Amino acid sequence: MNKPLGKLYTSNPAGLRNLKVDAEIWQITRGGVSIPNTILVKDLAPSTHLFQTFVQDWKGKPFEEWWHFYEKKFVLEMETDEKLKGLREVYKRLLLGINVVLVCFCKDHRYCHRKIVGDFFKPYGVDPVELNPISQEQLSFLLKEDFDA
Repeated sequence: MNKPLGKLYTSNPAGLRNLKVDAEIWQITRGGVSIPNTILVKDLAPSTHLFQTFVQDWKGKPFEEWWHFYEKKFVLEMETDEKLKGLREVYKRLLLGINVVLVCFCKDHRYCHRKIVGDFFKPYGVDPVELNPISQEQLSFLLKEDFDA
């Protein structure tokens, strides 16, 4: 098996400022706001049903309450012809030495479909790099009032 020469990155729009190489930037969403200078690739976005479930049932709730359900459902979706087509296209570009960035709007890459898509390629010699990583847990329990004394 040939090892891909291209590098795979994942990011949200804010992380694109950290991109230091030429790359194709793939917006892997169903739609919404268009990110400038990207290619919209709906094939690698969550299904409409899964996205609506997230928005209606899980958005704003702690990750530990819903992430394992989301991840399981999205991994199953990745076995569909639509997703496999998109995954093959990414891999072809990487084999040709083209760098690819998978972009969506999630702030925390650890709980995002872009991480699942990126991790799909690990068994094929691709180690995806997140351009805007969360390096520590957010301290949400610390409120502004705690510092006003």
